[in-house]
Amino acid sequence: MFALFCRHWGGWVPAEFRKSFNPDNVSMVIMNGRRVGYMSVRRDDQGIYVENIQLSPSLHGKGVGTELLGRLLSLHEEELVRLTTFRDNPARRLYERLGFVVTERDGETLRMARFSDKASA
Repeated sequence: MFALFCRHWGGWVPAEFRKSFNPDNVSMVIMNGRRVGYMSVRRDDQGIYVENIQLSPSLHGKGVGTELLGRLLSLHEEELVRLTTFRDNPARRLYERLGFVVTERDGETLRMARFSDKASA
């Protein structure tokens, strides 16, 4: 993600990250007793917002992201689930495979949502 942040937003700004970071929203991803990533999710007035998913590069393409998001979507199957990504983020294919659609474009930044039968568009 660091390369994507640099390419699209000019770099990583720690102060901006800390401003909105809430440790209560973070779940660690642990495999074989080792931390291999995290997922940050919060509830807001629209539903569920996936703030961030970070996995060790060694796990990319191995189904771990699919499993994490699949569990989240199962837990919130009747709610709107949203996230923000970049147009050229390889994870975008995963999001689309899981039913997320682009709802807004702002340059290279995409806002995506997975609508349930009960969550209105």
